[in-house]
Amino acid sequence: MKEVMIIADDLTGANANCALMKGIGLTTASITGNDISDLRGEIDVFAFTTDSRAMSSDQAYKRVFEKVNKFKKDEVILYSKRIDSTLRGNLGSELKAYQDALGDKRLAICVPSFPDSKRIVVNDFMYVDGIPLMNTDAGKDSKISAVSNLVSENFKKDYEGKIKHISINEIEKGIENIKKLIIENKDYDLLIFDAITNEQIRKIAKASIESKVNFISVDPGPFTKEVTKILYKQSHISTKALAVIGSVTNVTINQMKQLYKNFNSFKLEVDPIKLIDIDLALEEIERATNLAEKELKERKLVVITTTPDDIEKRLDLKSISEEKKMSIDDLSLMISRGLAKIAKKIIVKDKAISGAFTSGGDVTIAVTEELGSQGIEIREEIEPLVAYGRLIGGCVDGLKIVSKGGMVGTDQIMVKCIDRLLSKGE
Repeated sequence: MKEVMIIADDLTGANANCALMKGIGLTTASITGNDISDLRGEIDVFAFTTDSRAMSSDQAYKRVFEKVNKFKKDEVILYSKRIDSTLRGNLGSELKAYQDALGDKRLAICVPSFPDSKRIVVNDFMYVDGIPLMNTDAGKDSKISAVSNLVSENFKKDYEGKIKHISINEIEKGIENIKKLIIENKDYDLLIFDAITNEQIRKIAKASIESKVNFISVDPGPFTKEVTKILYKQSHISTKALAVIGSVTNVTINQMKQLYKNFNSFKLEVDPIKLIDIDLALEEIERATNLAEKELKERKLVVITTTPDDIEKRLDLKSISEEKKMSIDDLSLMISRGLAKIAKKIIVKDKAISGAFTSGGDVTIAVTEELGSQGIEIREEIEPLVAYGRLIGGCVDGLKIVSKGGMVGTDQIMVKCIDRLLSKGE
């Protein structure tokens, strides 16, 4: 399983980076102990705390070296050194320890800006909310403060390696130029980049990966987040949702109308008559699956449903039951199973799907069984009789799922459910 490994010099920083990573759909763990054997294979991002910010330079080096040496692993796709957003602590010695522990002369790419927290760097000079760093409270912290407004000087005080600064003017020339500069300067030990906006950070992240140069990300969080997003390329990060709706009630129809108003969604209408016809069911399932896959390339939500937009258009199961000499329950089960088979094919193939929303008890059971799950670990109640949780076992163990009965919930409940599937955190 792919992993991202972050080393932070304090717990607050480790937790902050975990929060950023959760925001892009990854599972995270902030680690203070020395044993993660039970967590490997379940967690995407490990943030280790060394609690070394206030230590001497030599002590900090030793603490980071030991931590990296213990937990480095072939499955790690990104090594990240989390630094304080106001450049406090042993920046240089801890980075050197990280590089020495990896032992492969890996380049460090540092983007110390954090625009959302009003930390920006222009011409190597850090500003905090428009004020030079050394004129802020962070710059006056006598024990562990920064030593200069210049980012490079804060590394040089305890770093044994060649440092080069890349100016904002070079960033503004675009991704190809940034990539060229990284390749040309790959023999340096540390490249420090200016950045004012999140978009500039995204450009640096993209250029860093496209350069094919092996690197450690060094930053307070945003750069590492952007690099990780690209590395996972939505093959793992969850950004979309699937709704499977089989219940036919006025309550459901009104809720679906609100859903379509609030999301850039696609209503995939499945023909229930075909799902209950053995000769036509497979063809209908294949058609619906292919259409859903196409629409999910452009949209965050696909709604797979047999529910009409008017209650008067609902299927007359009683007449069909008499005609086919099958019970209404069996017919309903065939429809639910057909919807579930479509859902499974899509979920298994598209790893960008964050989770599934199911409406109707029969549909919920059919979907969980089709996915091979043993059940649902309930995490919270969104509204009465509307539950959020994670699938237990099966081919998509841990997939988010929200289920509700066909006749329950306010008009906005489906909107809430999809928001929950796409939201941050557990």
